[in-house]
Order: sequence, then structure tokens, then C-alpha cells
Amino acid sequence: MRRLACPLAAILFLAGTPQLIATDKPHIAFDFGVKAPQSSTEDVGATNTGTLDIAGRSTPMGADIERSFNYTTLDCTRYEATFSQIDQDLQYSRKLGISLNSTLYMSARFGGVHMRGLTVGFFGGTAYLLTPTDFRNLSHHAPLHLAYMRMMMHLESSFGAALPDVAFVLTTSDTPRYVSPLLVNSTSPRSELRSYEPGFVPGPYPVCGIGKSDFFPDLLLVPNFHFHMKLYDQTFLATIPEFNKIAWRDRKPVLFGRFSRYRTNRVSEDIFTYKAGAKGRRICFNGNRTCPLRDYFINKIVPKDPTRMDVSFIGRVSMMRHSHYKYLAHLDGQGISSRLEQLLSLGSLVFKEASGYYAYYYRSLLQHRVNLVEFWRDDEVDGPEDVLRELDWAEANDEEAARVAAEGQRIAATYLTGNGRTCYWYRLMHGLRSVLSYTPLLSQWPEAQPLRLVVEQKLLETPGGKEVYDAPWAP
Repeated sequence: MRRLACPLAAILFLAGTPQLIATDKPHIAFDFGVKAPQSSTEDVGATNTGTLDIAGRSTPMGADIERSFNYTTLDCTRYEATFSQIDQDLQYSRKLGISLNSTLYMSARFGGVHMRGLTVGFFGGTAYLLTPTDFRNLSHHAPLHLAYMRMMMHLESSFGAALPDVAFVLTTSDTPRYVSPLLVNSTSPRSELRSYEPGFVPGPYPVCGIGKSDFFPDLLLVPNFHFHMKLYDQTFLATIPEFNKIAWRDRKPVLFGRFSRYRTNRVSEDIFTYKAGAKGRRICFNGNRTCPLRDYFINKIVPKDPTRMDVSFIGRVSMMRHSHYKYLAHLDGQGISSRLEQLLSLGSLVFKEASGYYAYYYRSLLQHRVNLVEFWRDDEVDGPEDVLRELDWAEANDEEAARVAAEGQRIAATYLTGNGRTCYWYRLMHGLRSVLSYTPLLSQWPEAQPLRLVVEQKLLETPGGKEVYDAPWAP
């Protein structure tokens, strides 16, 4: 996989171990204790044993973080491989520090309904909504915000006073909505400070999101809200035995996929997400901000070998039906697509478009021809047509392809669990606290309300709120 990096800020962009039970709402799903398929492949990913924060202190690790009883109960050390992304995301913030002013600035501009954001935090082990929200005007993003609110409440229930005092912004945008010029000026084509309004405060900022490219160095990656809303552990990980009833030899040797007509959004200057068609043909438009990658692949590449590729926009197909195929296509949508973690659980070989966007686990866990296959990796060589070369490789190395598929499933079953996501958030909160250049206080947020009050009372008082509240959720 391409190596990417980014620091910290807190805007949440829309988007068999014991499981602590969340008691804050009905319809909670639990960890079904799915055993990871055995594999001789070593765990990928690594994490540093220690780093220095902005004051030269060691970032809290080891006993400082693990003293919480539930750190052991959730078996958080099992997920160490994924925590390396947190270190990467914090690198710039660790050098420069996140100030209260930069946090307030980002909250005012991106932590509100108009930007699909909310500003949240923990104080004294309690989760708070730090600035008001409006569920009614969030429209279809209201359930996404609620999914994250419930996750903050789950962290409160799981770790309580072991959580550090922090404040950050969450947004449910598919792609990042800002670039921190203070940081990006040395690492991307956006090399000069542009004109900013009076009161501009430079980053780094406390911003979290479901996906990014290397163009957004001060964005912290967090697990996608769809893990919670689609009951990932129950719907996919617990169903692995059923998926595996279809033996590899009985799966059709065809690249299969069904997609909606999303087009990829990008910042025009972002060199990491630019994609060209066959022979370098330009396919993006709108100033290179919109790229119809799914349309291009389905209408221009699939017809080149229709006997080996069945990828289209036609009809919805169940995940169980997907598992009847050896090879499964993954094409990003407006940004990263949560379909990837679903496909990994099926036991088929996933062919992933190398879009330049990545999620919290891509860099630490995923490797080309180790647990999936990447294509569209080099626009200057074959572009999207390299999918044909990867199909040739899979067909010529059927046993190896089967091992790669099984390893992808093992990675999902081992690391992409509710416990793993809970532990990731907990470690992220401690990492965030270590790079703050100020002391967070609840008094800095005069409109703060406990999240539990917001969810259990304010949401239910909102027209249509009961329907949103009753939706299933799991950690």
C-alpha cells in the first residue's frame, strides 16, 4: 500500500474476547467471539514503544494507559498493530501542539450543523456535546452523528475516569473539508498561505475523520460510523462460518461487484488522489475536483474482458451472494467506501482500487498480495487496466490467491472488531491529550451538555428523533 501520513485535529468527518455491554439504548449487538482463521502469515503492522509530546514528555503508553481495568477486559493489546496509525496522525501535532484557540476556531467553522460537524469532548470521564446541535436540520446525517455520540457514550461507560480531558470536533463528511495551511505548506502543492478572514487561527487542529489522503496531514482517522450502524460484528464477522461454507474451489473465477453511481470528490491540488484513465487519459472534471471513477471502470475497463469481470451498476446483491465469487471489486465512492471491510470478511480475494484515500486500518494492516490485491496503482503505467494483470496473476497462482483471500478475512476477524474499535478510540484520546498545548477545562465550553442527556432527552424531544433513536447500534 502507499505510505501516507497525517497529524491531529478533532473534527469527525461524516465519515473471541469479552465485549462490554453498552446499556445506553436498546438493540445493542454484541461481540460474537468469531475466531480468526488460522494463518501462517505474521501479523502486519507495528507500533512505536514511545514518543515525545510537545513538552518533551513521553506520550502516555504502557501502564499509564493500560491501568484501566477494561483495557485488559477488552484485550486492547491484541489490537496494537492498528495503533501505529495514531502515531502517524499525531506527528505534526506532536511537534507544534494544538492550542485552545485553534480548537475553538475549528469548532466555530466545522463543528456545527452547516458543515455536518459536532464538537465533543471528555471531562472527568464524562462525554459531552460542547456546542449545540440541531438534529432536525442534520437531515440524513442525524443517524450518523448519533452513531458517533453513542460511541462516545460507550467509551464513557467502558473507561470512565481513565479517559483524559480532551475537546475535539466530529463531522460526518465523506472527505475532509479543510486543509491546514500551516502544516501542508511544506508537504503539498498548496505551498503558500492564501488570504484568510480576520481572526484566522492556524493549525494543527483537533479534527477526526473516516478517511483522508496525505494531503490532509492534521486529520485523525477514526473508525467509520457504518461499523456501528450496520452491526458489523454481528452481520459480517459472526457470519464468517456461513461465508466459508462456499469452498474456494467452488467460487466462480470472476471479478464481481455491484455499485451505486457515486463520483469521487477531491481537492484539485491533491496529488495523492488524482486518477487518470487508460494511457493517462484525463477523466476528472470540474477543475479536477470530481472524478467518475466507478463510471469509467465499469463502462471502459470491464468491457475489455467481460468474461472475467462482472462489475456493474445493475441491481443490489447480498453479501452472501458476493461470496460465490473468487474475486471481489472494491471501488471508492465519494471518498473511502465502508464496503471494503465488508468484502474482507467474505473469504474472497478483494481487488481494491488504490484511490489515494485511506481509512484508519489501511496503512497498518493491508498489504498488496498479502491480504488483498490493489489495482489502478500507477496512472503512468497501466492505470486501471492493471486489473487485468492482477487477474492474470490470481488465475496463474490460484493457491496463493486463496491464501491472500484467507488472510484478508483473518485480518478483518482479528482486528476489525467492536473491542478493537473501542480500544482504538481510547488510545486516540490519550494520544490527543498528549499533544495539547493547553489544559482542557469544561469551563471553556459554556454551552456544554452531557451527551447522555442530549441523546436520551434532547433527541427524543426532536420531531422524528424517536425513529433515529430506535435504530440498531453496536460498538
